[in-house]
Amino acid sequence: MTYKCVFSDIDGTLLNSNHQISERTKNKIQELYQSDIPFVLVSARMPKGMSYFLDELKIKEPMVCYSGGLILDENKEVIYSKGFSVEMAKRLFEYIKYYYQVPVSFYIENRWMVDEIDEGIKEESKITGLTPEILDLTNVQKVHKLLIIADKNIIEQLEMSLKEKFTGLKIYKSKDTYLEIMDESVSKANAIQFLCDKMKIGLHQVVSFG
Repeated sequence: MTYKCVFSDIDGTLLNSNHQISERTKNKIQELYQSDIPFVLVSARMPKGMSYFLDELKIKEPMVCYSGGLILDENKEVIYSKGFSVEMAKRLFEYIKYYYQVPVSFYIENRWMVDEIDEGIKEESKITGLTPEILDLTNVQKVHKLLIIADKNIIEQLEMSLKEKFTGLKIYKSKDTYLEIMDESVSKANAIQFLCDKMKIGLHQVVSFG
């Protein structure tokens, strides 16, 4: 059976070792686009950190952001959003700052906010090409992701302590020095299923790369 949609991760998948999209890959994605086969990016990144690649590829497609916590349609309108409460985010923030004294990144839809900027935050800014805002949770109702960038020993200790202290969350290391926190119901698989249902196609009709 001919596939009807392609889902792809970004880092380590779409991008090569130089953090670039090869010309061969661009050409193949353009072939898909011209054949009306959607090429959907799926990543833990925020929308601003993903839309750049769609512009580079010259395609207009949905995006699955925050590992499935936020889905935008081809017009960059929110069609699915799942996060945890700002009250939970504040509890996590207070615990992390009190016991570990490391910067905490808050991701809310298309915003990246931090309470302080250190070398880890500067490096993340350089990698993503984005500049964080100063933390301000005024009028925020939902947080899609928290990210802590720190020494790997701190990250290991923090991961264990947060899993013991808090429930209802997905807490995992995306790198030795990166700890990501999202609502426990968030998953790339759920997001892909949501889009397949919306496009009225089955999982057996899609291809995914990760």
